[in-house]
Amino acid sequence: MDWKTASSYYEARLSEALNVQRYAVNLANLPQAEIPSQLKAILLQEAEPARRQLERLKKREFRIAVVGLEKAGKSTFINAWLECDLLPAKGGRCTFTTTQIYSVENDTEQKLEVQAKTEEQFINLLNELETAKAQEDIKTIRENEITLQQVIKEGNRTFPFTRLDDIRESLKKYVADEKYAHAVLEARLYTNRLAQAEGIVFYDVPGLDSGLAKHVDEAKEMLSDCDAVILVQRFTSLREKELEIIKFTELGDKNITVADKLFVFLSRIDSLATPEALQTHIEEASQDWFRRAKLPQERIISGSAGAYLVLNGLAGEQTRLEIGDASNIEAQLKRLTGIIDEETLNKKGTGIPEIKEKIFNYINTERVFILKKRCEASINTILTTSEEIYNLVKTRYPENPEEAKRFEEDRRRVLFSEWWNHRWEEKKADLQKFYDSSVANNSLDNLTANSATSLAKFKERYLQIVASEIQKLKAEVFIKKDIIFAANSFPQFDRMKANFAWREDLYGDISKLLSSIARQLALELKDEALKLVEYMTTLLWGSKQVKERLIDKSEEYFLSKLENSLSVLFLRFARPVAEVLIRAPLNSDARDKIAKSLGVDIEIVDNYYMGEEPAFQVLKRYAKYGYKLLYNPETRQQILGIKGIVAPIINVVTQITIDVSSEFQSPKDDVTFEVENDINAFEEYLRAAIFEAAGFESYCIQELKGLIDSFREKEGTWTGIAHNEWLQENPLLFAEIPPELRSQESNLEVSDRLRQLSTALKIGITYQNTKRDRYSSLSG
Repeated sequence: MDWKTASSYYEARLSEALNVQRYAVNLANLPQAEIPSQLKAILLQEAEPARRQLERLKKREFRIAVVGLEKAGKSTFINAWLECDLLPAKGGRCTFTTTQIYSVENDTEQKLEVQAKTEEQFINLLNELETAKAQEDIKTIRENEITLQQVIKEGNRTFPFTRLDDIRESLKKYVADEKYAHAVLEARLYTNRLAQAEGIVFYDVPGLDSGLAKHVDEAKEMLSDCDAVILVQRFTSLREKELEIIKFTELGDKNITVADKLFVFLSRIDSLATPEALQTHIEEASQDWFRRAKLPQERIISGSAGAYLVLNGLAGEQTRLEIGDASNIEAQLKRLTGIIDEETLNKKGTGIPEIKEKIFNYINTERVFILKKRCEASINTILTTSEEIYNLVKTRYPENPEEAKRFEEDRRRVLFSEWWNHRWEEKKADLQKFYDSSVANNSLDNLTANSATSLAKFKERYLQIVASEIQKLKAEVFIKKDIIFAANSFPQFDRMKANFAWREDLYGDISKLLSSIARQLALELKDEALKLVEYMTTLLWGSKQVKERLIDKSEEYFLSKLENSLSVLFLRFARPVAEVLIRAPLNSDARDKIAKSLGVDIEIVDNYYMGEEPAFQVLKRYAKYGYKLLYNPETRQQILGIKGIVAPIINVVTQITIDVSSEFQSPKDDVTFEVENDINAFEEYLRAAIFEAAGFESYCIQELKGLIDSFREKEGTWTGIAHNEWLQENPLLFAEIPPELRSQESNLEVSDRLRQLSTALKIGITYQNTKRDRYSSLSG
């Protein structure tokens, strides 16, 4: 995202955040709201930098403060930047007021604006000087009272120009000449020589060590209200007043670090004696800054602004007298830096092109990131603190409390109770109609296991689940078969041993299959139950308490309870079938013993078998003869009295048609065919007997009807919830009740302000999310 887009984006978001802050502070100001003082303090403290940033964004300004001690070379630095020896830089104090330099694009926009002090501001300056015992300044003002009063009388002035040289004398007069400058509040210079980017502003702040509280306050204010700082530093170690730069920057802009916005220009290196002294100067200054502010070394540039002016033929007479002639300066810089090439010396030796390059790079690449960092932190603090205030008050005050006489309160409550009693009967009737049409398809009094629409779907899903699980089982089982057969083939294939081993493994897989089916059935029943609960919730206007009251503890707990119950019902009848068909091979003693031990448990299944194949009508009989009842003509004729066999099958493993009336070609084929048909028989019983034997439909009816009964029995609970939703102005309930019951007017100040804050928060957070999404798309 470019700077222009980012500026517009955060201007909008800061405006919304400050709107929320205003409502939050208004609420916090009420004693009865009982807001902790620290929360209000956070909002007030955060609002100041947010407002300052917002104003800069509205003006589309990116402010860079140029600060330092007196005579550190700030004005010379700016002159070198502008490539014009413009601002006065003579010995002694040469800047009496802040000079603001604005970047403009066109020559026609260039001008100098001088804003004079008012009489009141001038008197305040005199009082401040008296307090500071600045006798020299007071004496100067007394001696030049006539010219100073003339400046005040003339008021603000504007000087258009084409070249910077054209306004040198005017600027010197109002900024540095003590006959006039004490009466000037500030000077604003608009030039196209500052930067290529639009909205860049330089602030040349008077020295922090001037002794005037006014200058300290100006520096403090500017460091709190700027986007970047250039410190012109003359000495290796930081002086006490320079340390205040760190403090003022941190206090005024807490959401970013000093290292995020600070650049240091180590000035006047041409005054150092030796290359070693220069190296030491740079290293010690870098270490000092890293220790104090974690400032990276690349943010520290050494050089000489005066040397840059002299070497480029830009220096005025005063600067040449101070700095020296070009040949001496060039020789000195070459000796100190070891740079011979004149172009490189001009860049690296003077430092001006280098720091300009770093600042422009910061403007072009880093300032959007810093803006985001600053604004996001500020907005987040304001919104979260405001939400905390809102939530604290909301626990004790409704947003729309009723401030009416007790008689009116009682009357409205009676009217609502009467309305609700009548409406409750209608809602019970609505629930009955919904159950009849969507669940049972008839009245509850005549429910049967075969009449429920949802129950028919439940049976259909059961069959689908069984088919899916059996399919997965077969795929896994026949993969394992080859491994099991190989393990039982030394020195030759042991038919019985392999059969037992395969079945033992298969029985474990079938146990998992039964648990999986029970779990999936529970999920299906849970979904049907939740649909019913969802409809009940709509009857009570979307109240979350309906589900909480009808579903014990949580959905997971409810599901677990259903799963346990279904597992008990399922395993009661499915496990005996698995035991007798899967556990042991056909015609084995073990299989006969299992059949005898299960006895009546497997006989019960016969009563519920709904399939058409006679071979499966008696489970114990099928367990004894196995697949021969299906495919051996003699066995079918002898045992079942039926001629012919079922349709020939294709063995899914060997992919060959098997003639079961003759011997198998190999023992492996025999075992495979036997086990496969036992699995098919197990599936047949699951499909055609177990569902009915386990009473799943009855259980489903019991659970769904139980929810209906529970809802009806909780009339008192729903009455309380109806009153709560009414008092909370639930819009769905308000759409049903008579107009005379809809009024919830309140004159309480806390509640009014709480509602205002709530609205502001909703708008602010919605706006924030919308804008963030747009920002993300633009950034992407």
